[in-house]
Amino acid sequence: MVKLVQEYFSESAKKYPNKIAVDFGDTGVTFSELDKSSNQLARVLKKRGVKKGDRVCFCLPKSIDSIKSVLAILKADAVYVPLDAKAPRTRLEQVVSDAQPAVIIYNNQTSKLVSGFSDLFNLDMEQSAVTAISDDYLAYENDSTDLAYILYTSGSTGQSKGVMITHGNIVNATDWAVEELGITSEDRMSQHPPLHFDLSTFDLYCAFRSGATLYLVPEELSLFPGQLTKFIEEKKLTIWNSVPSVMVYLWNSGLVKPDRLPKLKKIFFNGEGFPTKYLAEWMKIFPDKEFVNMYGPTETTVQCSFYRIPEAPKDLTKLVPIGKACRGVEVFDVEGELYVAGKGVSPGYWENQEKTDKVFIPDPRPGKTGKVYKTGDLVKLRKDGNYEFIGRKDNQVKIHGNRIELGDIDSALYSLPYVNEAATIAVPEGETGGSFLVAFIDLKLPKPEADIKKDLSRILPPYMIPKKIVERKLPKTSTGKIDRVKLKNEYIGRKT
Repeated sequence: MVKLVQEYFSESAKKYPNKIAVDFGDTGVTFSELDKSSNQLARVLKKRGVKKGDRVCFCLPKSIDSIKSVLAILKADAVYVPLDAKAPRTRLEQVVSDAQPAVIIYNNQTSKLVSGFSDLFNLDMEQSAVTAISDDYLAYENDSTDLAYILYTSGSTGQSKGVMITHGNIVNATDWAVEELGITSEDRMSQHPPLHFDLSTFDLYCAFRSGATLYLVPEELSLFPGQLTKFIEEKKLTIWNSVPSVMVYLWNSGLVKPDRLPKLKKIFFNGEGFPTKYLAEWMKIFPDKEFVNMYGPTETTVQCSFYRIPEAPKDLTKLVPIGKACRGVEVFDVEGELYVAGKGVSPGYWENQEKTDKVFIPDPRPGKTGKVYKTGDLVKLRKDGNYEFIGRKDNQVKIHGNRIELGDIDSALYSLPYVNEAATIAVPEGETGGSFLVAFIDLKLPKPEADIKKDLSRILPPYMIPKKIVERKLPKTSTGKIDRVKLKNEYIGRKT
């Protein structure tokens, strides 16, 4: 039984040595080739002094080298910490200062980003040293309780938090996913999210374990729906996994038609709610493809619950359920807030006991022991045992004494046929201490604000109708989600 995640890859290399493991652009690398080259890089890291439990950062564009670096860091008994190559310098400095890496791997393309940091290792410049060393199998000192990676997520204070995930966490999540979702060595899987986003780990480890081929999606394709659709078709992908925003973008391009994407069998989405009107259209066009909604914060190892969607939703004003717990995990609610227990729960935040203690708490259920993760997500348990996602505790606002969940307004906006994307925020109202609602929408065709409010009034009570509706393209974070913080800061800045 595998206890370390790099062993997934080595075992697949024994079974499928000549099969393409990772494909990027016009280049492919076999399982055997990548296994050996990552062994070499791991040995070089050890020669540089990397020891068990050390953190090793990498700042690389999406590439075969970035996947090799992940494997090599794990094989060196270390903990990998991805750096966002598109993040501002201050963000990188925060992460490096907190993680205190033994080495930072980079290449010529990212050299300016890491300039001034210590313990740098240029993968391009050191290539000859890497290839000159033994590629034999390495013995590991790690155990399943040791950390495999630390991913930094945004914090409400502006200071990012490093979520620690162990080998055991990943093994539980990956074994469940491959077996439950039927992922095999015959599959051709997308790898769309950036490696600093936890959704990427689903793709990596499911492919490593199953022997599937991983197809790295070039980052620039997300800007060109025609090219992205062509990529899925030409690479003959059988599994697509991304945040729903990408699928909404594809749908709005007009390219999602019955004769397109013929090889695609399974569509997984995670990271945010899939606007139901778009999901319904996807499912009507492709009734034979399997659609699975997966839910899980970074702190619960990618996914902790899932829901196979049986048919195209009919009620377009509500999100589909987030479902039931994955194997090895328990989900339950306390006064409407979702808690997660079991093998998927992170040990906490790196070097931050105060923040860890706030959300990783003793199990509140009578007779239960161990720590659980307090998600901050509001849910409702349906009669069929599936949970519905209602929204975030921190997205609940009070307007004139009325408690409002911002996600309810977003859902209502998305149900309007002329709305592409929508996001609602609460903005402080002068010195009154109160707030008012502002909705940002991307429209398919021009529509007067008064008409939009009139249409909303057929769905929402008056106190939930936004005071202002702003038409604009919605900015995205580096992980593809709508950047609500930027929207709020820009709006407040404009008003001051």
